[in-house]
Amino acid sequence: MVERKHIPVDAECSVNIVTEQMADGRWAVVSSIKHESPTGEKIIDLPVCDDRFGSQSEAENAGFSQAREWIDHNMPRAA
Repeated sequence: MVERKHIPVDAECSVNIVTEQMADGRWAVVSSIKHESPTGEKIIDLPVCDDRFGSQSEAENAGFSQAREWIDHNMPRAA
């Protein structure tokens, strides 16, 4: 089973999270960030981790945390 979620973070960024239940019952996650500006949009794919999680919500939380950390460290802040 695969599930996709789109979570707004602020006016410019949102996080896309895809979770998938593996054959062993554990969950995998991949995340990307969508950055929108007046001139267009950019999708930033984050590195795929090999971690597996006991539940879908744990996988989603890990994917969102990874994306939020990337945003905090890499996106410019408004003055």
